[in-house]
Amino acid sequence: MKRKNVAVFISALYEDMVRETVEGLLSAARGEDVKITFFASFADNHTSQNYDRYQLYDTGDFVVYLLPDLREYDALISFDTYMTGSFVEPIDRLKKAAPCPVITLGTVKAGTYSVVNDQDRSFTELIEHLIHVHGCRDFVHIAGPRERSFCLERIDLFRKVLSAHGLPCGDDRIFEGTLRPECGDSIVPEILAAYMAKGEKRLPDAIVCVNDYTAIGVIQALEKKGFRVPEDVIVTGYDDILRAQFNEPSITTSAQPFFRVGQVGMETLTRLLRGEAVDPVTAVPGILCARQSCGCEPPDVYQKDMIREKYIRTVTNLESLVLSNTNLILGGAMDETEEDIYREIEEGCLRETGFKDAVLCLIHGWEQKKTITGRDSLKDETFDVVCGFLHGQPVRKQRLQKGQLLPDEMMDDDTPYYIFPVHHLHYFLGYFIVNPELNELEQLHIKSWLVSISTVLVNWFFRHELTETVNELEYLYQTDMLTGLYNRRGYYRFFESYYEECRAAGTELAVFLIDMNGMKKINDCYGHAEGDFCLCTIAEAMRQCAQQDEICIRTGGDEFVVLAKHYDQVKEWTFTHLVREEIDRIRQVAGKNYSIQVSIGCYRAVPRPEGVASIQTEAEQFLGNADRIMYEEKNASSD
Repeated sequence: MKRKNVAVFISALYEDMVRETVEGLLSAARGEDVKITFFASFADNHTSQNYDRYQLYDTGDFVVYLLPDLREYDALISFDTYMTGSFVEPIDRLKKAAPCPVITLGTVKAGTYSVVNDQDRSFTELIEHLIHVHGCRDFVHIAGPRERSFCLERIDLFRKVLSAHGLPCGDDRIFEGTLRPECGDSIVPEILAAYMAKGEKRLPDAIVCVNDYTAIGVIQALEKKGFRVPEDVIVTGYDDILRAQFNEPSITTSAQPFFRVGQVGMETLTRLLRGEAVDPVTAVPGILCARQSCGCEPPDVYQKDMIREKYIRTVTNLESLVLSNTNLILGGAMDETEEDIYREIEEGCLRETGFKDAVLCLIHGWEQKKTITGRDSLKDETFDVVCGFLHGQPVRKQRLQKGQLLPDEMMDDDTPYYIFPVHHLHYFLGYFIVNPELNELEQLHIKSWLVSISTVLVNWFFRHELTETVNELEYLYQTDMLTGLYNRRGYYRFFESYYEECRAAGTELAVFLIDMNGMKKINDCYGHAEGDFCLCTIAEAMRQCAQQDEICIRTGGDEFVVLAKHYDQVKEWTFTHLVREEIDRIRQVAGKNYSIQVSIGCYRAVPRPEGVASIQTEAEQFLGNADRIMYEEKNASSD
């Protein structure tokens, strides 16, 4: 049977619950003939206080889920639990339109095969533990954002369990948080104010939090107010993240069976691909973890050795990643060419980032600031492999075929690769394909590193674009628009360097002044367009004859200047003769029935060995002498 290609949508890969789910999924995939590609975003850790500021970031981040053409995949697995709220609806649309089987992990979604934690059972078990074991009768619940389906489900379960026991469960018992620890600082004062208004006691018996992060933040906020957990109030979480185990006090929670959910998700998919019947919803039971925050675990039980070891590993990895990040930013600020910046990124990938393989693919024309709004926006796009390493060797640079996301070398092996979006706010630049070490790295650390990649790319481009703009402005500043020669500013720009070079060599510096004869007559008889033709003809003749680094200048009107170094009388005569011949040749080729005559004066001199006090004055003197010689020739020819 042909190997099956499976796309997996995830977010917040480095969070404990997502990582465990992924590990369970991969463990069940071993031995199965499947190629798994993960599409991962980071738009998951914004708080309600700053979320609005990052909506453009989310727009760019979401493109990672638009990259795969699901017609090319045999199945889609999506872990929806940790998706940011703004992603839920568009991902649901992608699932609905998918022409392949869809497995949803973490929540029940119509039209897909869902594998979930038996939340009803585990959340009920957690609350009833507080009722039966600890005698709690007065509860509040700190929920998460209501646009998250699991937050609404836990509110309903909280009310259902309390109602079944005849305990208060009205709206005044529900406080809305953000799923992050920092929400504790705002919600704890709300709870204290609500209980002060009741005038009965200062705190409820128990605060049931929607997740462990919220519980950690609530405990910290309570401690700042002088309250103790569990002596003054019991606090519980949900999920059993690693920080919950090591917190002081350790958090009473329910361990969601993330690893098992991942396993069952892949097992479900395998059965579907074999044509077997599968139930629409499979629920996996969680595990109650009764710890210090409810009083079930003694306060003097600490896993200090484990904490210390974990801390040392995390700090060591973080230090390496920060160093990589710093080197990347500093190096990128100095890189001149596009190849330099790619080499900088490639070297940055090798500096302890936790990537066994890392390949950067940029959308063709990434510097055009592309905004991808839907799958149709990508159908004609191609991607370039620009840098990275694969199996310890530099990756082969190549243009991927339309619709192809992984290089052939990566498609042909069994490694599950992870694709992260690379974008600058809503401007999509491309993606990183990585084979990561998932342990001991934090979500924000890797996200920061990837944000630095996009920032370095965009900053380099802006700097490159600015340099080109400055060069263009400089060119316009010192260029005559009619002829394309340098204008008078060009004369003064180059005079000093030519003067000093001739002074050092002891050779002559030459300044020619060329003036067109009869310009007014041409304009009067043939029109100003023909006058402009004559000026352009003289300029082109000067350009064609400038074979020894002569600088050709139009100083204004019908006057031209040539600045030349290391000249002598023979070179002067040759240049003058060739210019006149070339002017006449161009005139004849153009079929003009009038002649174009010029007067030429050249002043040559060896610069003073001791130099001059004012190079500006010297430049004017050379020009004045050439002008005098030119008028001597003009007057002689008119006699």
